[in-house]
Amino acid sequence: MQTVLAPLVSLVTLALVARPAAEDLAKRYPGKLGWVEQGLDWECGPEDVWALKSFALTFGKDFALECGPADVALGVHEGNVLWAVVFPAEEGKLRARGQPGDGAAVHALHLRFAPGEIGRVFPSKTVKGPGDSWRRFEAQRIFRHGVGHRWFTPAGNPTIVQPGFTLVDVYTARGERHFYELDGGAGKLTYVAELAQKPLPAVGRVLERKEAEQAFDEVWQAFDREYANFVLLPKLDWEKHGALHRKGLARVETSYDLAALLAEMLAGLQDLHVWVTCGEDGLPGYSRPRPQNASWDGSFFTLDGGRNDTGHDLLWARTKDGLGYLNVHSLTDAELPAAFDAALEELADTWGLVVDLRFNGGGGEDLAQQLAGRFIDQERVYSTNRYRIGPKHDQLGEVLERKVAPRGPWRYESPVIALQGQRTMSSAESFALMLAQCPQVTTLGDRTAGSSANPRRIELACGITVNLPRWHDMDPAGKPIEHAGIAPEVAVEAGPEAFTKEKDPVLEAALARLRRIPGGERRAGKR
Repeated sequence: MQTVLAPLVSLVTLALVARPAAEDLAKRYPGKLGWVEQGLDWECGPEDVWALKSFALTFGKDFALECGPADVALGVHEGNVLWAVVFPAEEGKLRARGQPGDGAAVHALHLRFAPGEIGRVFPSKTVKGPGDSWRRFEAQRIFRHGVGHRWFTPAGNPTIVQPGFTLVDVYTARGERHFYELDGGAGKLTYVAELAQKPLPAVGRVLERKEAEQAFDEVWQAFDREYANFVLLPKLDWEKHGALHRKGLARVETSYDLAALLAEMLAGLQDLHVWVTCGEDGLPGYSRPRPQNASWDGSFFTLDGGRNDTGHDLLWARTKDGLGYLNVHSLTDAELPAAFDAALEELADTWGLVVDLRFNGGGGEDLAQQLAGRFIDQERVYSTNRYRIGPKHDQLGEVLERKVAPRGPWRYESPVIALQGQRTMSSAESFALMLAQCPQVTTLGDRTAGSSANPRRIELACGITVNLPRWHDMDPAGKPIEHAGIAPEVAVEAGPEAFTKEKDPVLEAALARLRRIPGGERRAGKR
């Protein structure tokens, strides 16, 4: 049975930023990238939704898509458009002679093409001006569901579609899906039949106005009472901000609509740990570019010593000249400390060590404490934090210290370099701070993400979950971590283009630094 798409609810436009006049999208999004080895992050902000006078796409004599006025939402990475979703004001028309889907009425259209070809796909004469910013919520849901054919990573991150190709993913008013690959260089059209069996699932349920109002107020009030980082947002008037977004309730019809409205409101907190889900669907909220200063394959190619995967959030390796490498890529597996201990035993005779946190998005801070305990010389404070204690946004309690203590039968004392970057987030940032307190450790790379939470979950009766961060987190000196991140002792600048399957300049810099230490090869890690 086909899943019928629920009509997209167009709520009031709640963009809180100035919108520029209409302009040539090819100038606004210059599209410099031609190829990358790794998946790219992207943003689809209020300013990335545009109103079109019309839309048309033709390929040879047998394929054409066209509609009248429409909105288009764009997924953008540093000025490069990686994807677009078009929403016709009235159903568009599909002609695909000799192919499934011929004659279908188009409800939504997901497109991927080379970033430099945005002007071809959306000529300036068809762009009317800024569009309905609300469209980006459904657009991102469509993209996440639809990025499943070429030029993407297993994690669902897009790479760069090559020039001449256009991927066309059509969602019809009847809930059908038709996917076409257009190869301009070969003049070939391919229908991808297996994707027709993966239509966009329906999401959310119908809400009564009163239920929606109560849920909205519950979330707003919870943040008003408990959120501790209002002190970092002096220009945000939370009461006015909530009242403005509350107007959107007039057009909320489903729980997904409400979740989108909440995500839009909470994005004003500029907090990476604030998120909203409706059932299993995540809603886009605040985001900012956080380039990955690492290459997974490039790091192990650089080591040239094989890799050992423990299966517990940890891989390790040894270079031919006796340096060790520990890649802690998450803090979620309860067996990680035991796996870490076993790996450290294998590397006990190394004369230097690299601990790589660049792929680590966080998890349990208690796990990080156990790992850092193998390097610390004595109990030390690595972080401080405060909680809300009163109704006013600046009423924070006493400063609380968090400490890390030695653990294990022996301590690794030889030089250690801890690698970090903007993808090092949450409890992994705390881990980086723990290692920074160890006398033999040097942190190297880029600043961390700048997002710490200690959250609680708000579970609404309508199936919506909201993540509410509760503390104001700081480093040992009392400097806030939120937004700023943690700077490394040694900064290594390298753009995404510098990382390949055979090159990782940050790891290379770490190994070179260890090898410059006089007499390092004569030291043993185990005492």
